[in-house]
Amino acid sequence: MSERPPAGRESLVPLRLYAAAGVAILLALWTGASIWGGRFFVPPPWTTIAEAASLLADEFTWTQIGITLMRVLVGFAAGFIAGTVAGIAAGTRRELDAVLKPLLLFFQGMPPLLWVIPIIVVMGIGHIPTILVIGLITLPVVAVTIAEGMSSLPREYREMLSIFAPGLVPRMRELVFPHLKPFLGASLKVGLVLAAKASVTAEYFGANNGIGFQIQAAYQSLQIRRLFAWAMLLILVILIFNHALPKVRLLAPLARGLLRRDAPVVCRVEDIRDLKRIFVSKKSAPRISLDGVGFSYRHRVAILQDVSLSVSSREIAVITGESGVGKTTLLKLAASLLRPTAGRISCPPRIGFVFQDDRLLPWRTVAENTALPLVYQGYPRKNALCFAHYLLAEAGLAGEEGKKPGELSGGMKKRAALARCFARLPEAIILDEPFTGLHREARARLWEMFLKLLALHPVPTLIVTHSPEEVSSLASCRRYTLEGRPATIVPENP
Repeated sequence: MSERPPAGRESLVPLRLYAAAGVAILLALWTGASIWGGRFFVPPPWTTIAEAASLLADEFTWTQIGITLMRVLVGFAAGFIAGTVAGIAAGTRRELDAVLKPLLLFFQGMPPLLWVIPIIVVMGIGHIPTILVIGLITLPVVAVTIAEGMSSLPREYREMLSIFAPGLVPRMRELVFPHLKPFLGASLKVGLVLAAKASVTAEYFGANNGIGFQIQAAYQSLQIRRLFAWAMLLILVILIFNHALPKVRLLAPLARGLLRRDAPVVCRVEDIRDLKRIFVSKKSAPRISLDGVGFSYRHRVAILQDVSLSVSSREIAVITGESGVGKTTLLKLAASLLRPTAGRISCPPRIGFVFQDDRLLPWRTVAENTALPLVYQGYPRKNALCFAHYLLAEAGLAGEEGKKPGELSGGMKKRAALARCFARLPEAIILDEPFTGLHREARARLWEMFLKLLALHPVPTLIVTHSPEEVSSLASCRRYTLEGRPATIVPENP
C-alpha cells in the first residue's frame, strides 16, 4: 500500500490551480462583457491593464494614489477608534446601546449618497469632508462588530475582576481588550477594505484630487478606458490591504518580543519583606455580618429571607444546603457582587474569593494571575510577582509560575486560585464549593493547603461546601444549613 502525501503538500497545487481557474473565469467573463456590450463601454481586460500600466509610469498617478491612501488611513483610523468606543459603550450598558443603535443603523443601512452629498454641500470640497465621509462609512461596521464581541464578554471573569482588581482600567486592560482581540482584528480587515471602497464615493463628490476624483473626471469626459484603469488601481490598493494585513498580524508577536523590556524576575528576600510582614500579621480583622438579609431577582419569588449571620476574626462559618437553595447567591451578597433587597450586610472591602471554577485569565501566566490583586493595589510589579512566587510555592506550585492556566491540571488550577485569593491580602475570605470535581484525596490535600495559608493569614472565613466534614473539624468552625423556600440560615449546633 502506498503512503498518502502530507495533507498540506497534497492540497497546495490544486488550490493554486483553482485560484488560476478563478482568475481565468473572471477574465473570460470580462472579455465576454466587452464583446457583448462593446469595447467602448466595457474595455477588454488587456487594454485596461495596458492603460493602468501607463498610468503607473506617470508620477502624477502616484501622487493621486498617495492622497487617497492618506485619506483612507486617516478616515479609517477615526472611524475605527470611534467605532471601537461606541461598540464597547453599547456592549457595556443597555441605555447607551438604545441611544447608539438608531445612529448606527442609519449610517449602516442608508445609501451613502443620501447623506454624503448634504455633508459635502455644507462643508465644501477638501480633505476634511472626504475623511469624515470615509470615517462615517467605516464606523458602523466596526461598532457593530465590537458590540457583538462585548455581548460575549465572560461574566465569570467580570465577577472575578470585581473582587481582585476592581475599577474600569483593570477591567479594560485585563479582560475587555484581550477578549476583543479577534473582533478588533476582524474590524481592522473589513473596515480598512470598506474605507478604501468608501474613498471613491467620498472623493467622487467631495474632492478635486485622489483616485475617486480621477474616476469622476474620466466618467464625465467619457474616457471609459481610463475610468476602468483607475478602478483597477483602486482594486490593486484593496488587494494590497488584504495581503498586507495578515503579515502585520504575523509580525505582531515579533514586535511585542522586541519591545518588551521585562527581564526575568529575580526575587530577593527584601522584595517580599513588607508584603510578607502584612500577610503574617495577626491583627484582628473586621467581621462578616448579615442582618435580616433578603434577596430576590427581578420579577421572581424571593430566594433568601431573614438571613442573619456573624463571622468574627479567626472564625470559619461552613454553610451547607441543597443544590439551588441559594448558597452561591448568599456568598455573592456577602462579596457585594449582588445587592440585597432587604436587610444589611457588613463585610470588609478587601475580600479573597475562591469560586467554583478557577477563573484564571487564560492570557496571563500563573504568576501574573496570582499577582493580579497586588498589582492593582498599587504594589510594584516586581514585588507583586515575587510575592506571587512565594504564595505559589506555599501552595505547591513552585516551578509552574511561568505556565499559562491551560497547561495546568485541574488540581493545580485550584492551587493557583487559592494563591490568588491570599495575594489579595484579604480582610475576609469566601469559598464557594472551591474543590468540586476533584477526588477525595485531592480535596483533602487542598483543604490542608488552604488551612495552612489561613493559619498564616487568619481572617473571618465563609465557606460553602457539600462536604463540611472535610473542613469543619477545627474548633474555630461553626456549621450552618441554608434551607427552606425562601431560604433562611439555621445553625446546626446553636
